Amino acid sequence: MKNLLLKTCLFLSVLSSTVYSYAFNVGFNQAWFHNNYGMQYLDSHFDEAEVERIMRLTQEAHAKTLRLWFFESSNFPMLEWKDEKIVGLKPEYIRNVIQTLRIAQSHNIKVYMTFLDAQAYRPDQLDRTSLKKLRSIYQSEGGANFLKVVIAPLLQHIQDEKLSAVIERIDLSNEMDAIVNRFGFDGGWSGAKRMLCQWREFIQSIEAFKSTPVTFSLRIHPLVIHPLNILSDKGPLSCADYFDFHAYDDRGEILRCSHFKSYAAQKKKPLILGEFGQAFLTHRYDDQLQLKTTINFIQEAKECGFEQALSWRLSDIRPGVNPEARYSFESFNQMRPAYWVIEKNNR
Repeated sequence: MKNLLLKTCLFLSVLSSTVYSYAFNVGFNQAWFHNNYGMQYLDSHFDEAEVERIMRLTQEAHAKTLRLWFFESSNFPMLEWKDEKIVGLKPEYIRNVIQTLRIAQSHNIKVYMTFLDAQAYRPDQLDRTSLKKLRSIYQSEGGANFLKVVIAPLLQHIQDEKLSAVIERIDLSNEMDAIVNRFGFDGGWSGAKRMLCQWREFIQSIEAFKSTPVTFSLRIHPLVIHPLNILSDKGPLSCADYFDFHAYDDRGEILRCSHFKSYAAQKKKPLILGEFGQAFLTHRYDDQLQLKTTINFIQEAKECGFEQALSWRLSDIRPGVNPEARYSFESFNQMRPAYWVIEKNNR
């Protein structure tokens, strides 16, 4: 154990200076608190003390941004339904979201708001009724209704509480390419483009959010194929205010780096590394691996022209055997060495 600690300290001292020199702010994903996927803002699961603790850990790392999810899951327990049609948000949900934003504001943390989770759209796992309800949101009419009875009331409450400045940017859907690849849109990428343009226009028509950047995030790894014109002014992201890509790799390498760097050089729209971490297929809990990938991803993101990087994810404190803890910077009741690399980088 002493040897491992010594090696870790030496590794930090040698490599953190490289990261530290960039003055490149690195934030975190938390997505959901206490792993309460889809339920985190409902009274039955909302934990104000945990929200406060997570915001404090973010602030102590000198991070400026925390990415949170708001309408994850295929069941949408935060929504009220009638005859399989969405009629609005549960009042308790709005109240607890507002309190979360107040806590973020008190810690000088900006919230990167992510609405939907495309990974919840699973035709191979959902029954026909659930799939139909979920798919309708990605279509024009269903999307218009979702904007009217869900997004508008929530953003209006945020505006009324004078908390709109806490929202740094909005990702309409986590890893939208999953919806395209699973045929959730009529027209594939053209359907995704339609949704992005429609939703962005609606959101920015609300006074307090007229300057809030909007996009949807995408994955970058060898199994994901994006259209060649994805970054062009006429491509599927033409309505995006910025681009958010996610990378998971044990080497901390961002694929297609030269492509991103070339695009960033044109200075048209910002690039965000919205998630990064070790590879999905590497299931071992390994401080040294996380340390290496964190340092390398920060270097790569800066060199590739990304303006911000958000690690996946800040905290996972479930007890016992938990393979997902391998990604987290706090796990098993302790902060891992890579957390302190981010803290040093952000000073």
